[in-house]
Amino acid sequence: MTSPSPACVEGATVLAQERLTEDVYRLTVATTTGGTPGQFYMVRSWDREPLLARPISIHKMNEDTVSFLYQVCGRGTELLARLEEGGEVTLTGPLGHGFRIGELRGRIAIVTGGIGIAPTFCLACMLPVRDVTVIAGFESTPYAVAELLTLGVDVRVATEDGSDGTRGFCTEIFDPPAFDTVVTCGPMPMMARVAQLCAGAGVPCQASLEARMACGIGACLVCPCPTVQGNQRVCADGPVFDAAEVIWHA
Repeated sequence: MTSPSPACVEGATVLAQERLTEDVYRLTVATTTGGTPGQFYMVRSWDREPLLARPISIHKMNEDTVSFLYQVCGRGTELLARLEEGGEVTLTGPLGHGFRIGELRGRIAIVTGGIGIAPTFCLACMLPVRDVTVIAGFESTPYAVAELLTLGVDVRVATEDGSDGTRGFCTEIFDPPAFDTVVTCGPMPMMARVAQLCAGAGVPCQASLEARMACGIGACLVCPCPTVQGNQRVCADGPVFDAAEVIWHA
């Protein structure tokens, strides 16, 4: 599969930087480059170090802005978190293949874990909200849920410490036979379990994978994903795959 050539925007203006939890932020940038739910951008706000930009999925977008939901987990995201309104970032994107929205029909479940909730708002905006149920898992305090509720989406929360919603994992409150199609995004063990449950119930599932990336366009081959068709590139062939085709425990 091939994607349209991505845009490279240098000096895109930061419109907002919101701190949602101790280590989760939402960055909104002025750009007209858009994208589709499930696609991502390579984002950087520094000149030399770190060497590589960071891949971050589209959280929200309109005609002239894109928002990114990200978790601080290293040097690059630490630098992004220092940005303030009026600052500048370099964007390359949109990249990859997003969710196949035309295949999401009937009762739709979006099963997410942690920062995997990032593309959920963007996707939910493209679907009949009355048909969408978001099943979201967090270690503790949930985030990025309020906006989904304002859309009218059914949101079910699980937290590992029991601080909100049901105590436990989101996979424990996910009942595949109740849905016609499923989307999942989050930690690999969680998505592997979702894929297993969907396969057992005969429910189609699309999985949005994460991986360490260097180029984001499929040239460097550092983000392989084992599938029944051989190794695929998460950045260029994905990041969204048919969950039944991913070899989850390779």
